[in-house]
Amino acid sequence: MGARVRGRTGGGMIGIVLTAYGMVSSLDDLEAFYTHIFHGRKPGPDKLAQAEAQYRALGVCDPLASVTRRQAAALERRLSLQLNSPVKAYYMCKHTPPSAEETVTRMAEDGVTKVVCLPLSPLFSKTGTGWYERKLREAIASSGHRMELLTAAHWHLNPDFVRIVADRVRAAAEWLPAAVRGNTAVIFTSHSQPGLPEAHPDYCREFRELAEAVADVSGSSSWRIAYRSGGPAPQVWLKPDVLDVIAEVGEGGAEAVVVCDLLSLTANVEVLQDIGIQGQAAAQALGLEFVRTEFLNDSDDFMKVVSDIVAERIKAAGWS
Repeated sequence: MGARVRGRTGGGMIGIVLTAYGMVSSLDDLEAFYTHIFHGRKPGPDKLAQAEAQYRALGVCDPLASVTRRQAAALERRLSLQLNSPVKAYYMCKHTPPSAEETVTRMAEDGVTKVVCLPLSPLFSKTGTGWYERKLREAIASSGHRMELLTAAHWHLNPDFVRIVADRVRAAAEWLPAAVRGNTAVIFTSHSQPGLPEAHPDYCREFRELAEAVADVSGSSSWRIAYRSGGPAPQVWLKPDVLDVIAEVGEGGAEAVVVCDLLSLTANVEVLQDIGIQGQAAAQALGLEFVRTEFLNDSDDFMKVVSDIVAERIKAAGWS
């Protein structure tokens, strides 16, 4: 992000807070990251070695950290131009710094009085979008600073957003050999949640709605939804698992699979591992061609869609 700017927009500086599960800046940070995930219990040597191996296998810095920083910079520039007034972008994390409290402190120092919580995941969940909003609201309340809070959520059916995801699905399908394109199954994925579907009505509904919309716009006639990254038994997690669905479409005669994650729009090690490595290996073991869609990351079309969504919410709230 750029230098700190003080200013006023519609009665106060606007701050945009992007949210992320965790932004790991160094391999040295992994122990603290997993200790926080495990509620203060340090990961065992085997678990830590496995995590380090997964990050090293990427061959680059943690993309969730680097891309989130670029997204913040891009949205700061775009929104400042769209609203014709300085806008500052920040980020807060669930399991690494900066925390909600740290982010609120920095916003107060910058003169922010109006805050937009912006989860860059389109599906609402109590432990995802809902958690970030609650933590940010609590941090503002306990800080003593006067800040209004607006949450930019529930944009999963924005037509421009659906279109750019559909573009990625079509591009992935066209990457496959022409001989198998007519017999390809598209699998839309999202992170599993503990419990039965009845415990996650909004999440499951929005997931299916978005999958249906993207399938329609992309022209995907054969598609399924599946969940990834579920925890171990005996705890119940949302099903079906993506690896099981890959096996089912292979047994059903498909010759290729396109996998598109609809929750994680920013590259991260979990999706790259669970879909990019395990999913690809499962498909190849069945003789299926495999391709996953590109992450939206900080692409120009995605940043335009997000800035338009945020600007619309800000104007609707009377902040500009």
